Amino acid sequence: MLNVEISTPPMFNFRLILALPFLCGSVLSSVVGNTALPRSANASLSPEFRPVTFVGDVAAVVTNTAGSTHIYYQNPDNSIQETITSAPFVVGAFEASTLIVPADEVLCGTPIAATTISNAFPIRVFFVSPNYILSEYAWTGTAWEGWPQCSGCITANQFAVEPGSSVLYALAGSTAAVPLRVGFISAGQPGTLTEAEFTADKWELLSLP
Repeated sequence: MLNVEISTPPMFNFRLILALPFLCGSVLSSVVGNTALPRSANASLSPEFRPVTFVGDVAAVVTNTAGSTHIYYQNPDNSIQETITSAPFVVGAFEASTLIVPADEVLCGTPIAATTISNAFPIRVFFVSPNYILSEYAWTGTAWEGWPQCSGCITANQFAVEPGSSVLYALAGSTAAVPLRVGFISAGQPGTLTEAEFTADKWELLSLP
């Protein structure tokens, strides 16, 4: 469902709600929307318009004090892409765009969540597999790894996600005892929120208290 705000004189303000299908393997050709402000004339910055083709959710993390931004989204073929800018768009430059999760490992229309954590795997990206398993790829500092190469990734636990659910979030824990939390709707308890929490070098499932 897409909410479109239409600006008209005050007595005619209204909201148009459109039901638009975002289907993997196809791209919505044209949607009327707002136009971003022009970029600086500084030639070192990214162009004013860089096409991106994606479906479904987008997640992002900032990895340093300069604002290096890593953006994660699903391509129309189901794969997950990472696009990086050096800083916020107003001052940053495009750095890279890389496919990080192969298409055959990702559910069409998957929710996506990402977070950063201070350990051997500083960026963690979470998604749902085609057979509704909560899955993860982790950045090692030099390469992206998924299960089985990443033995500590959540995928190894085969946590089942409720089919049709769009809930997924990831949090760096506030304590050393629980450094990482991932929330989703579990197929085993679909009536509530479930968190997979990484404690004592293992993942545990806990429902909303």
